[in-house]
Amino acid sequence: MAAAQDRDNDVRANVDTPARVAIASSRDPSRRTDGRLVITVTGFTPSENGPVEAVVLIPCGAEEREIGRFGIFPQQSFRAGRNANAQRFGFALPNACKAPSRVTIRIEPSSGDGSGAELVIGSAELE
Repeated sequence: MAAAQDRDNDVRANVDTPARVAIASSRDPSRRTDGRLVITVTGFTPSENGPVEAVVLIPCGAEEREIGRFGIFPQQSFRAGRNANAQRFGFALPNACKAPSRVTIRIEPSSGDGSGAELVIGSAELE
């Protein structure tokens, strides 16, 4: 699969193209535990053909490992500034996968085909 499109430093994912995002360390050393990954979503467009959810994967050994899923609720379009009104989702990192350098976020339809859905990822950060 091709990497997601990068526009204005945000990475976009849709049903056909996952977002692949480099993981940054927290800028605030007091918040850094390296055991939690926080994904910041700065925009979302729902599918007119049913709800979708995001699947979060990190490299773990030779494979990608799912560490969680999230959904935008309500499934309504939004756009946020880099820090204002963004939605954040946190995930614990498995002990075997403590130092990932990137995260992959896929959109999967819960029902329907998910066409038209788009997720805009502002950042992925270890906290």
